[in-house]
Order: sequence, then structure tokens, then C-alpha cells
Amino acid sequence: MALLDEAVSDFAHQSFPDRELLILHDGSNEIHAALLDFPRRYPDAAIRLHQAPSGHSLGQLRNISLDLAQGDWICQWDDDDRYHPDRLALQWAQLCAEGAQACFLVDQLHWLRREGLIFWTDWDREPYPMNVVQGTLLALRDILPRYPDLPRGEDTGLTHALMRAAARGEIKIARLKDAGWCTIYTHHGTNVWGQDHHAAIIAAKHLGPARLLPRLHRLRAELARYRPALPTLRTMLGGALQSL
Repeated sequence: MALLDEAVSDFAHQSFPDRELLILHDGSNEIHAALLDFPRRYPDAAIRLHQAPSGHSLGQLRNISLDLAQGDWICQWDDDDRYHPDRLALQWAQLCAEGAQACFLVDQLHWLRREGLIFWTDWDREPYPMNVVQGTLLALRDILPRYPDLPRGEDTGLTHALMRAAARGEIKIARLKDAGWCTIYTHHGTNVWGQDHHAAIIAAKHLGPARLLPRLHRLRAELARYRPALPTLRTMLGGALQSL
């Protein structure tokens, strides 16, 4: 619940005004009763709850959330990650500037929570058109295919479908670059993906000293804007730990 509390707070503090948070869960009635505290704590944040029957895969649950959402645009907002207060505003601005129907981030922060280490990872190293962070989708709901019925990795199939539609000229996809501090992908020990998955991403995609050093001042300033505040963090810079 503590991780969800942070993600909900990040939503409530977004600078983009016209938004709704749908919290979908398949837990017990006791969990649902506890979640009712969020709309009470953030009455201006348009938070809704829905309790789904148990037994659904993660992909199925995401499809239920698409069906229940009331807005014309959908943004993936995972319950165990962190989000900068300008995330929605920046992705919306990039989408509008390019006249696109979907937007992904190209880079993000990757936080090993138990170790207190954070890394800036660049997904532009992947081959085009999959050089995006798949879990950062903001898109017009009318263009979205269904998520595959999978227990994990469901956003890969949906992203592939969007990229195929873009290749056919049916939609346009925007990519927001060099704003890695907008989302913090968190490894906390009970993730759907294990530690090896997170370690492999960091090893393959983290920014080296030459690219990270000129970004440190901006990175520190943007991390300081998170509410609730982030704990003391460190990153690797030239083989040495650097406080942020």
C-alpha cells in the first residue's frame, strides 16, 4: 500500500489539470475499503476505484481499465513507480507539437530501491521503432488495441501493434526525449519482473559519465520536485558513487 500511496500522490500533484485516476484492483473487500481513503484524501484529483473479480491476468486487467476510463486519452500509471509532477503536461505538449495520437518517453530513471541507487536509462539504444519506454504510454483511447492476455510483458504486444499502425501511416507516434526524470521505474523486490531483468536493463542502457555529468544539475532539481520527497539517492559516475 505504501508504494501505491506514492503513485497516487504523484498523480494528485500533476500540473496537468484535466485528468482522472482509475484505480483498478482485484483484491479483497478489505483492500477496497482501504483504497476508499484516496478519494477522501485527494478530493480534487478525480480518483475512482473499481474492484474486479480475481483471476484476471495483468493484460486483462489493463483492458478492463481501458473500458472503464472516462477520458478520451489513456495514460499508463503503474502503482509501484514514481512520476514527476510535469509528466502528463510534458507528454501532452510533445504529442500536440507533433500532431500525434500517442506519445512515449524515450528515457527514464531506474531505481534499485533497496540499494538506494538510481540510473538514467536511455531506450533510444533499441532499434527503431521500438526505441521507447513501453510503460510510458499516453494515447488517444480510440486508437488503442487490446492488451494481450499475459501475466507480464503485456505492454510489449500493445506497443508492437501501435508501431505497426504507425508504419502503415494510420497513426503518428511522438517520442519525448531527454526527460528521463519524468518517470522512475522502481525495483522493490516484489515486482512482476525479477532482479535479473532490472539489472540487465541498467547494464545495457544506463547513461555513462560523458552523458550523465552535464545532466546532473537538472536531474537534482527535478528530483527535488517529487512529492512525497524521494529518499537520499546515489548514482554511479565514473566508477564512483555520486549523491543526488
